[in-house]
Amino acid sequence: MKNVFWNLFGCLLLVGCTQVSSDLAVPGVSKKLAEHRKITVSDLKYDLKFVIPWHRNNPVEGEVGISFRLPQKEDVILDFREDAEKIREVKVNGVSSAYRFENEHLLIPAQETVAGENRLSIIFRAGDQSLNRNEDYLYTLLVPDRARTLFPCFDQPDLKARFTLSLEVPSGWEAVSNAPLKESMEKNGRMKIVFAETEPLSTYLFSFVTGNFQRESFAEEGRHISVYHRETELQKQKQLPEIARQVFAALKWMEAYTAIPYPFAKYDLVILPGFQFGGMEHTGATLYNDKRMFLPEHPTVNEELGRAELIAHETAHMWFGDYVTMKWFDDVWTKEVFANYFAARMVEPLFPAVNHKLSALKGFYPAAYSEDRTAGSNAIKQELGNLNNAGLIYGQIVYNKAPVVMQMLVERMGEERFREGIRNYLKSYAYSNADWGNLIEILDRYTPEDLTTWSRVWVNEKGMPEIAVKREKEQVWLMQKDPFGRDICWPQHVGILLVKGDSSRILDVNLNERMTKLSGVDDVDYILPGYAGKGYGYFRPDTASLKWCLGHIREFTDPLARMSAVMILNENRIQGQVQPADFLNALLTCLPFEENPLLYSSLLSYVVSTVRNSVVSEKDIRRTEEVLLGLSRKGEQGEQRLGAFRALLNIFRTPECTAEVYRIWEKQKPFEALLLSEADYRKMAYELTVRLPEKAREIIAVQENRITNPDRQREFQYIARAVDPEETVRDSLFRSLLKAENRRIEPWTCSVLRYLNHPLRQKQALKYIRPSLEILQEIQRTGDIFFPKNWVSSCLDGHRSIQAADSVRIFLEEHPDYPSLLKNKILQSADPLFRFANRQAN
Repeated sequence: MKNVFWNLFGCLLLVGCTQVSSDLAVPGVSKKLAEHRKITVSDLKYDLKFVIPWHRNNPVEGEVGISFRLPQKEDVILDFREDAEKIREVKVNGVSSAYRFENEHLLIPAQETVAGENRLSIIFRAGDQSLNRNEDYLYTLLVPDRARTLFPCFDQPDLKARFTLSLEVPSGWEAVSNAPLKESMEKNGRMKIVFAETEPLSTYLFSFVTGNFQRESFAEEGRHISVYHRETELQKQKQLPEIARQVFAALKWMEAYTAIPYPFAKYDLVILPGFQFGGMEHTGATLYNDKRMFLPEHPTVNEELGRAELIAHETAHMWFGDYVTMKWFDDVWTKEVFANYFAARMVEPLFPAVNHKLSALKGFYPAAYSEDRTAGSNAIKQELGNLNNAGLIYGQIVYNKAPVVMQMLVERMGEERFREGIRNYLKSYAYSNADWGNLIEILDRYTPEDLTTWSRVWVNEKGMPEIAVKREKEQVWLMQKDPFGRDICWPQHVGILLVKGDSSRILDVNLNERMTKLSGVDDVDYILPGYAGKGYGYFRPDTASLKWCLGHIREFTDPLARMSAVMILNENRIQGQVQPADFLNALLTCLPFEENPLLYSSLLSYVVSTVRNSVVSEKDIRRTEEVLLGLSRKGEQGEQRLGAFRALLNIFRTPECTAEVYRIWEKQKPFEALLLSEADYRKMAYELTVRLPEKAREIIAVQENRITNPDRQREFQYIARAVDPEETVRDSLFRSLLKAENRRIEPWTCSVLRYLNHPLRQKQALKYIRPSLEILQEIQRTGDIFFPKNWVSSCLDGHRSIQAADSVRIFLEEHPDYPSLLKNKILQSADPLFRFANRQAN
């Protein structure tokens, strides 16, 4: 009788309630769950409190008040990827809850909610994964779905909320968050800091940083920013005004372009040692990597340009990503493409002497090709059923192919119409969410072009075309081929160089078909498609044209044309159409005469990749060392000398060259005008230790004593273990990396893995490949978004052998149902290894 009563009572309670089916509460944040919550949850606010202890190993306690509206009584599913025991108390509308905890979710029963305003109060112990705790500072990094590892929340990008935050931290610590400081008070060696309410933000953009930081403030035209950092060297601290100037310039440019004033209360930045990314666009607390921001005393043009582009990239995100945010992380590229595209535009007035078309060609295309040419290629827009895989969406396709495609879009529309459409887009979705379809719908109003059909190929399909020249009697054709056999045609304009005798001319060909006939070119001697960076794909000239190009690189007077010629030759080297020795010889012949610093650095990078990815003779190695050493001694400019020496440090092998590098490191007396930094000497120490094992411990001890900054000293101590001469020590170190707590600082961990798998020790390191792959799914679960790809690349980059390739292939064969997004990362990273092994086998 009792059971009957309670069953009846339960049914009466559920009248007017909606119960959510349990299949929504699967691990992660499914798209189905997110879509349901977007319909039902509104007017969302978080009131957060965290107590930060002195010691890193002590737990962080937290409280969160979550207020929101529901259209009716119904089950509420919160996300919390931590142990159930970390939830201490849950109240719903002031009453203790009979919640359930399952599959990384906190489930509130419908009968505890009301139609209209609801408030949850939760006391919890914060998760550590995304707190990035160090001895005397910590920072949160919650992209893409890591807010749920820190506190219970609705962790999806299209449920924007207003946040208020209070922190209790040790006295003397600085604290910064998304919103301005509201009040602070000190008592008994502790500081309570309260921040104002934020504008509407997605959970992945919520952030705070606290710890032992220096703070410097800057102002320009009534705008104020603060820079938080831990740098102790005066030379690097002196760069802060220039960093601030570039922030101000980027903000001003974006405001002018969008016609929208900076949409958030403040812009502060925090420069962090060992930060996982180059930067992260938290409003009011943008995080930057110290090595990208604090440049050596004599920086190269590439380093200066790179810092400015990074600052511009994160600043562009304030409008594209923060102000208007993608609905779901399958469209994460829509924020990254704008950030990279506009960053390239923003730095132009800061560097008037730089060839910015060359910079874009050099910056975007090779990086995009590095993934697009592989069996692991992916579309710009990828399918994403659950946010627990969102980190795997990121990659070179998103960051570098997408801006190329965006430039195609601008050219199709025209600059002014594109700009008007973008302004409309931002105003239409202010402080809200939009997807690529929403953007195309708006842009379509400003052009007669069929953007929907065009974007279907470039955005939704993976891979890039092979565009080959085919001569047939007196006819010449450009043939498009889909490497994945889908019969896809990529519509684009392609530049073609036609050479006859001593004269040449350029065609602009509109490729809309798989076969395009070229008229009036049957009598030319050589045909080079993809000329001057016009066109995207693997361009395959005929054999005679390739041979001609190899011998005439220096004759391309336009740096853009020289760069594209080298890129075409490199792609054909990778595809087996150009012999590595011939390409290397052409590069080494051109290097001493190259005056453009951007192109010079590209030639050096191709030298390094050719030596490391190909079978080259002892004679070719010696010539490469001689050329690079010669340029290090007598380059026309200090930047040329430095670039050549840094390239040399990646490939030197002979005893004579090793002795010369050791002399420079030991005496700290480089060649005249070769301006080396502390980072260069650290690099030398690592590389010399591998080559001179009998001097290893002496080299490491001396170099460690040369480092004065405590954060960089910790980094050196962490990485130096990987070059220990004892194989048993290295084996023990590798096994330690299989535990998450030993790989907390991901860039340092990748350096360790890279040195453990050093090319000169690859035979001893073969045993590391299989366990590195076996743990990759855990790496994804416990690491940040770039860590899985960086982990597997750091392991495989040093290997070039049939045995290493077999180890990867066997792993993939034994795991036929391996998650596709993660498998792509393996295939992308293993591509040079597979190509090397295939050439050796044949």
